[in-house]
Amino acid sequence: MLALSLPGCTKHFSSTRYGNVPPETYVSAFPFRDSVNAANFNPQSSRLEVHWWATDADGLIKGYIVTFNKKVWTFTTMSDSVFALPLFTEDTTYIFSVAAIDNGFTGSLKEGDTVAFTDKNGNGYWDKGEAFPKLGGSVDPDPPAIKFPIANTPPVVSFLMNSGQFTTRTDIPETTFTVASFGWQASDLDGNSTITDFYIALNDTTSANSWVELPAQARFVTIKARTAEASTDTSTVTCDIYANTYPAMAYTPMSVTLPNMKLNRDNVFYLKAKDVANAYSLVVRMPDTTHTWFVKKPKGDVLIINDYGSQTQSLPFYRSVFDTLGGGGLNGKYDVWDIRLGKTSTRKGDLVQPCVVPSFQETLKLYKYILWYSIDDQDFDIAQISVGEFRRAGGKILLSYGISSSSDASGAAEQLRDISDAVDSVTAGVLTDSLASSPIGSNGFVKSGTSLIPVDSSRYPVLVRDGPQSNPIDGGKTVQNFRGVFPSVGATAIYDIQPYGVDGRHPHIGIMSGDGTAFVLGVPLYRFNGNETPPSANTRAARLMYRVFKDFGAF
Repeated sequence: MLALSLPGCTKHFSSTRYGNVPPETYVSAFPFRDSVNAANFNPQSSRLEVHWWATDADGLIKGYIVTFNKKVWTFTTMSDSVFALPLFTEDTTYIFSVAAIDNGFTGSLKEGDTVAFTDKNGNGYWDKGEAFPKLGGSVDPDPPAIKFPIANTPPVVSFLMNSGQFTTRTDIPETTFTVASFGWQASDLDGNSTITDFYIALNDTTSANSWVELPAQARFVTIKARTAEASTDTSTVTCDIYANTYPAMAYTPMSVTLPNMKLNRDNVFYLKAKDVANAYSLVVRMPDTTHTWFVKKPKGDVLIINDYGSQTQSLPFYRSVFDTLGGGGLNGKYDVWDIRLGKTSTRKGDLVQPCVVPSFQETLKLYKYILWYSIDDQDFDIAQISVGEFRRAGGKILLSYGISSSSDASGAAEQLRDISDAVDSVTAGVLTDSLASSPIGSNGFVKSGTSLIPVDSSRYPVLVRDGPQSNPIDGGKTVQNFRGVFPSVGATAIYDIQPYGVDGRHPHIGIMSGDGTAFVLGVPLYRFNGNETPPSANTRAARLMYRVFKDFGAF
């Protein structure tokens, strides 16, 4: 060890022990304003970004205690945070305080622990000069305080722009029947929990009685007109309201109703939100100002669903049948719903609402009897989740369909089973035969004159595939890709294809469900109205439809 001695220079150190020097704390907010003059803080949203720091002359900063009410002080090691401050009135002022703790404190505190103070004044608030017993002299005795005036931000609402349920529609169709569903999303910069109510209205926003309050949890609503109130086709009726948090039908309607639905006229649906500070969002409307929404009043108990397309004479044919069926008793008392209009490979038809459940499903329930006719690109996915519910509600359906050659047999059978409860399975492939004399060719084409034979000829007519003579417009077009169907337990086979092939096979092609609510026929019915001579005797399909709808109870 080396010892140094420097003569003439002596330093005397004091043996006096000085106490800990408390830290000093500083605070700023974003965006920055003058922390001395609270008036210089502009009102801001309830999401507040605050920064703080401290210095200590004789030690290190161990952490901080922060408060917004000088009642509850919370420990943290962070030096900044974004706070979401609750709003209970339109505008609120909060006072933020922060006090640094230095390493003179030898105890332990965990993030989020609260620290008590001595309330000498008995007012429940920390006042200058009051101590934090646990912290002693290690805490800033005069922490800075800053006022933050918080201005309420009104909520924002917008309608859902798409739906994952089988469709990519962006708004309500231009025409619906008296059921409509609407979904929306809502937000509030002050916190979504500050949204207290939604309000909906039809056609009139000027009267307070037009607006109906929905609960804060609602994000979806279905409205269904009480059409029994309507005295004329142009009347205005009230609607039952089914509010929900997701796209589904609530079990029971609300106790209040929605007024002002206009039948056989254009309508507009309005929506707004209110927050805890009684601030309202802007009103949004569906449809927007560039579109219209026409509401059709049901004409009767019968609905024809066109799932075939407009490039054939199928719809004019079915209309002509229903105009004369049962002596004309249904003339003017049925509706047509073209669900194929505007359909593409990526979206459903223009007249199909965004949410099949519940809007499509509930629309079917407006009727008692349905004719659903389709071709091999049918909307079985829609039918699969809607027709069963329609039948359980007492409805009955005649389904004339086709299945494409590329369709999976098990998938098609499952869909038909869910729709009708009549089909157990279908043949794995389309029906073909190599014999030149067979009614079905090796390519699956069904020849003109091919017959469908009823199991009970006393009740049902023979159906014959048309040709150019009996159907000059469409009779020359192909009919193909038949598949045999096997009935489920309790169901009854109604039609077979005429015997063909060396073994004289005759697969089932038409079946009635065991409960009598669904008749399925695996052919395009309007193409089996043929009778070569004379063409004027084309009544086969009409006779079948009469028999089915008569048994259903339509007349």
